Formats: sequence, C-alpha cells, structure tokens
Amino acid sequence: MPHQPDDRRTSPSALRRWTLWHFCWGAVALLFGVVVLLSAGVALTAVPDGMAEERAYQAARPCGAAVTEDCLRSVQATVRGTQVRRESKSTRRELLLTGPGVPREVSMEHYEPLFERLRAGDVVTVTMWRDYAIAVHKDGVTQYSNDSPEGGAVFLTATVLFVIPIGLYAVYTGGHAVARAPHYAATGLPARLGRTLQPGLAVLCAVPAGLFGIWTGPVGVIVLWLVLVGVTLVATRSE
Repeated sequence: MPHQPDDRRTSPSALRRWTLWHFCWGAVALLFGVVVLLSAGVALTAVPDGMAEERAYQAARPCGAAVTEDCLRSVQATVRGTQVRRESKSTRRELLLTGPGVPREVSMEHYEPLFERLRAGDVVTVTMWRDYAIAVHKDGVTQYSNDSPEGGAVFLTATVLFVIPIGLYAVYTGGHAVARAPHYAATGLPARLGRTLQPGLAVLCAVPAGLFGIWTGPVGVIVLWLVLVGVTLVATRSE
C-alpha cells in the first residue's frame, strides 16, 4: 500500500501532486480489483459445466458396437518419444504420440509402470474419452495419465475463492483512494487501508477448502471457505 513520506509538504503544489498520486494508484488498484472479480465471476459460471462433465466421465463405460465420444474408446497410437521437463519444484513427464484421434502430448504423473519403458516407434493403445487421453496401455501394462476431467471443477472453485479476497481488497482500497484523494493528500492514508491480515487469511482459507473439496466437490469447497472466512473475521476483528 503506497504511503506518503513523513516529511510531506502542505503547499498547494505538493497537495496537488499527492492528490494526483492517490487518485492514480487508487484508479489502478480499483481497475485491477474489478478485472479480478469479473474474471472470477466468469470462471465460477464454468463450474457447473465442469461438474456435469465429471459426472459424465464417471458414468462412462467402454464402447460397444456404437463408438461415440461419450464412451471409453481404444485408439492405436505410435510413440514419438518421451520428454522430461524439470522445473523449480516439479517434474513434467510428457509422452509424445502420433496417430489419428490422439493428442500429440500426454502428461504422465509417474515414471512407472509404463512411461520409462516406452521408446520411439512403440505402438500403444490409448483410452480416450471425448478429447481426454485417459490411459496408455502396452503389453498388458496400463498407466493412467493426468489428462482427466476429475477434480477440475474443485480446482477451479478453489482458485476463484483464492482470488476473490484479492479483488475485493483492491476494490476497497482503490475506491477509497479515488473517492478521497484530496483528503488523503492532506492527512495521509488511514491505517485501515493498510491492514492486509484479514484479506490475506481469507486468501489462504481457499487452500484447506480446496483440499476438503476432494471429498465434497465444489459445493463443499464454497461452504467450508465461507465458514473459515467467517471464523477468521471474528477472530481478527480487533486487529
């Protein structure tokens, strides 16, 4: 949060500069907060579709005589190679494929039991559901991929709840700075605009709520987040 220096001057020109400063950073913060909240709202509208897709996937069965995108179908593919990308805190394992109806890259969670054994030119069978490459099979060995709709709605919900407090805090502080720029130029920012404990804790509440959603789904994520935020606000009301 921007603050004026203690030795700020009170001349008309200095007040005009500080008024402009508070108005400008407040407008930026306000715009940022509005964009964050609008983006969160748009993302939240996609959660029901994600839940419906996850239910459809869980109900899917292997294709029979009629092959459709909503059944589990087997597609032959040829391995182009494997790729391991080591990043700062994680390792990405990509299986490179070629063939009709399969993605060119499939993300795999582990080396075992199949990924590390595959070589360029190997022919594998890929289990597909809609556009998802669910699993890879070869010689009786199966390895599931990371490409699945399961958990997507929970992750999206937790992400939205993670950013909502950030957007609200930006709108609150930015709106106050814009509306009262001349006053703050003369008196300095009030202490309440610099208090980040409550919004910071509200952001962190999305983490346990998201983990809880593994068992409860998106609705449980929202309910637990609201409970945790309420408890946090009560516990820190005097801060």
